[in-house]
Amino acid sequence: MSARETALQRFRNPDPWHAPAAYWFWHRLPDPDTIRAQVRQMHDAGIRSFQVQARLSYPIEGYLDDDYLAACRVAIETAAGLGMIVGIYDDYNWQTGHAAGRAVAGHDELRERHLFWVRIPTGESGGTLSGIRSATENLGPTAMNWHYEGGLVAWADWRVEYALVTRRARGTVVERPDLVDRVDGGADGCRVRLVEPVPDDAETIVFVSARCATSRLVNPVDPVAVDRFVEAGYQPFAEAVGDFFGGTVAYMFFDQPHAVYYDWAERTGDLRSAMPFHESLAVSIRERWGERTPQVLASVLDGDDPERLSLRAQFYEHFSGYAMRTFLGRLRAWSHAHGLRQSGHEVLGHVGGWTLDTAFADWDLRVNFGLDHFGVDGYRDLTAVDAQDALVQLSPVFGDSVARHHGRSGTMVEQYFLTPPEGGTPWSGHWGLSLQELRTTAINHHLQGMRQMIFHGFYQTHGHGGDHESLRNPRFDFPPGINFEPWFADHHLRFALESARLSEFLEPVSPQSDVAVLYPLRTIWTAGQLGEQASALGMWARALTESRVSFHLVDERDLEAAVVEDDTVCFGDRRYRALVLPAVTTLRSAASLRRLRRLAEAGVRVLASGATPAVYQEGPQTAAEDWAALARAVEVFDAVPEEAVLRGLVAPRGQNEPTLHVPAGSAVRWRGGPDGADGFRFACFAETEGTAELLLPDGPWQLEEWVAADGTVRALDAAEGTVVLRLERNELRLLRVRRGAEPASGRAAATEGREAATGHRTPEWSEPEELESGWVLEIPEDAHEEAGTRRDIAVTCGWEQQGLSTFAGTADYVRRIQLDAPVLLELTLPAVAGAVLVFANGLRVGERAWSPYRVTIPADALQPGGNELRVQVAPPAANRYYAGTGLRAEPEPCGLLAPPLLRHASVPDTLRGGSGC
Repeated sequence: MSARETALQRFRNPDPWHAPAAYWFWHRLPDPDTIRAQVRQMHDAGIRSFQVQARLSYPIEGYLDDDYLAACRVAIETAAGLGMIVGIYDDYNWQTGHAAGRAVAGHDELRERHLFWVRIPTGESGGTLSGIRSATENLGPTAMNWHYEGGLVAWADWRVEYALVTRRARGTVVERPDLVDRVDGGADGCRVRLVEPVPDDAETIVFVSARCATSRLVNPVDPVAVDRFVEAGYQPFAEAVGDFFGGTVAYMFFDQPHAVYYDWAERTGDLRSAMPFHESLAVSIRERWGERTPQVLASVLDGDDPERLSLRAQFYEHFSGYAMRTFLGRLRAWSHAHGLRQSGHEVLGHVGGWTLDTAFADWDLRVNFGLDHFGVDGYRDLTAVDAQDALVQLSPVFGDSVARHHGRSGTMVEQYFLTPPEGGTPWSGHWGLSLQELRTTAINHHLQGMRQMIFHGFYQTHGHGGDHESLRNPRFDFPPGINFEPWFADHHLRFALESARLSEFLEPVSPQSDVAVLYPLRTIWTAGQLGEQASALGMWARALTESRVSFHLVDERDLEAAVVEDDTVCFGDRRYRALVLPAVTTLRSAASLRRLRRLAEAGVRVLASGATPAVYQEGPQTAAEDWAALARAVEVFDAVPEEAVLRGLVAPRGQNEPTLHVPAGSAVRWRGGPDGADGFRFACFAETEGTAELLLPDGPWQLEEWVAADGTVRALDAAEGTVVLRLERNELRLLRVRRGAEPASGRAAATEGREAATGHRTPEWSEPEELESGWVLEIPEDAHEEAGTRRDIAVTCGWEQQGLSTFAGTADYVRRIQLDAPVLLELTLPAVAGAVLVFANGLRVGERAWSPYRVTIPADALQPGGNELRVQVAPPAANRYYAGTGLRAEPEPCGLLAPPLLRHASVPDTLRGGSGC
């Protein structure tokens, strides 16, 4: 089979790596029949990969017991028979590192240990640490019972780790362990007592560590504890289903591995959370800094001068490297030893938005692998991120960027829904999710670098009524459970195949990205995730995205191997015309600024906004002076510049290679570039009507349209110059271009007309007739409520406003129409809340799950005289599951929201020309 034939085959029949996947939420032990039925349900809906997740409603004591593992084996055997892929989700609920408490059972010494500090001012001889608060408290009592035995936080085994005396006036820090008399520790804090009062003009900082005696989580920086977690949480899978490893079972997946974040009443300083701690980490710190250890530790908490900030950056580089090797390195080593790939994602502060402090702002994420996302990806074989809500956001492009840094491309995106619509209660999720909303989200993620969406989640059950406690009741555990949405059964497959084909189409593409945005890692180390750099990076990323300027995030380590060619900076096979510094204040060393100077002098545009470099992590502190000397060659802005400046960063490719241009104000989003063979591929999508211009050098160029909806590929007429693409609302178009003038044999050559170019046959239509009256609503006999109802219904508003406020199941709108003779009809539904199937005289003639809701009814489905028109609407499930909970202020729309429009063809099957494509 030729390379082209292989590409076409993959596009028509995408593999499980590109098709949507799902977290399969288990709420109780499933029986074999349920397992087989639900795996088949996933497969038939186009979900070709899954990970089993035992959620909080699953009895914690049953996780990884013989029955659980036997059930997992049935699931994997069933998946194998269907050609699916399975990933092993590596823990109970989420947050890798506890194995539902099995790892620390009988090993109290391996529970998480944290480093706190107590400040004792001049003249005082003691200090208190109290009011320790776990971040898990924000998730409620169900989560507290998950993380802690008995649902309570209790501390034990208090130890003095470091005692420092700082004299700020002199700028000195000395270590004085002899100054501490004792630590009186309790379950909720401690009291540090000194042998003598703190001297004048001084402060004593006593670092104490304690073990959380009730935590089910292991200490993530203790090598022995991590090995125990692997033994307790990974090895049982090898023993139960190891014969599937490297085949159906393809990878292990970690999820937000971290110790719990703790704060306390007396905490002050730059670090805003307690730090995971172990004696082996302490040894490594001593080995790294020796006698300078006191200065380094003091700098982690205090100081904004370059010397102290330099030490702070050094510390977080050391800590994050140690934490990644200790935890992620052991997970990867086990996976590789068992023939599995390693995947998973860490805590992402930017999830659900653009800025680095969009989420988890109360946690200091520097104590979780140092926020070094490029470093974390070095321990993965398959990049993964998570994304929150139906938003265009930073996560997918960040995931694709770190993957490209390591010579891969594309990312898995775990998609969950948390934020309700206006008027909803926080954490109540989104049972009102429509397939149009999900499709739009998926396409936008693909255009930012997503290879595969992992939906969070596919539910074993839909929970129960009577309570609506978040997490405890499966119904409100990050809903929706996609398979309990009424539109899932009949419509999800179409979405899934389109998503998979779009992913396959984009797989070989090297994106035409002209802008590199420097991830300000060392600035984050010195200033935290809440500083100006957090918002500046987000503002650049959002502005570039909205200006339709493709970009990647790059790491400062990329600069070390950068090569300049033809006014572009090359990081391996990635080429950029511009490099952006978003409020970057800290760089590794003077070598970084020298590299930036070389780039600017070679013609690469270097842009900066906000604060500028003033600190070097290593070497003499001359950053401010070095930057002043470089600034004349850099474009410096107070904030992100206007769209015209951003668009000016794009290379003028149209004379040299095909590219896509989106006029200002157009709604079209796109991704494209060379495909590694002899062509270029471009995917474009518009949420509202928009245009784009395909710019072709002197040709001729052969155009092909690859249709993600059905897997067909059509040859269009050869072209050169500018080809205008017009997209209607929610239209996805995939074009491949290559040099050559001859259309493929047997393909219909296209004219300039848009309809011919896409294969649409456009009759001449009558004026639309509004079908406002005469509708009856029929609810099936097996509906969850209102079963068997048949009643008159208005089509000017949803049924939730017509006495059916708690019904959210599939229902049929039925009406009779009169025809003198059978004729081609076009039915348009201007406004719908849900997905629809359309029937004429009992014959299914079309389906639509996103606008435009337009269906052509063939003449041979009709008859002279009376005809039955039936529109079956499957809405989101919101009004069923939120009814009576108080989680929504009012019912959400369901059904037809405006009168349908009907047109008759007066000149059937006649093609008409037009302009554009």
